[in-house]
Formats: sequence, C-alpha cells, structure tokens
Amino acid sequence: RMEHVLELFEGIYQTGRWPVGVYPGWLRYSVTFLVPVAFAVTVPAEALTSRLHWPTLVLSVAFAGVLFAFTRWFWHFGLRNYSGASA
Repeated sequence: RMEHVLELFEGIYQTGRWPVGVYPGWLRYSVTFLVPVAFAVTVPAEALTSRLHWPTLVLSVAFAGVLFAFTRWFWHFGLRNYSGASA
C-alpha cells in the first residue's frame, strides 16, 4: 500500500521540474497553493532570475504569512490541549 503513496508523491514532486507557466490555470493554482510544490520551486527561481512579477511577489508573501500564522495558531492549540503521554 505504501508503494502507491510513494508513487503519488513522486508524481506531485515531478510537477516542480517544469516552470509553472506550462500548466493550465487550474493545475497551476493547484500546484502553487494547494500542494505548494510550484511555490517552493518556481517563486524562488523567478526571483533569482528577475522574472518575478509584483502581484506574484505580494501574493507569495501574503501566502507565506497566512501559513505562518496558521501553523503558529495550530502549535499553540496543540499545546493548550496537550494532556501528557503517560498515565
């Protein structure tokens, strides 16, 4: 069963091999924000080559800020509800 999960992740990671612009709009959105493979690969590469557009930069910073705020909230939520591992 785990082989199928490995194949799924391999397929998702393979999408990061090509620029996000080659994908249709719905897939571009999916690999940029739902499964942020393109966000992790394309945005830094475009920034280094001076091809990053301002709207993409603003959206990327906002997206990173939202993710940071959510993970910080989730961490504190877990700490508040933690009761210990031993009896």
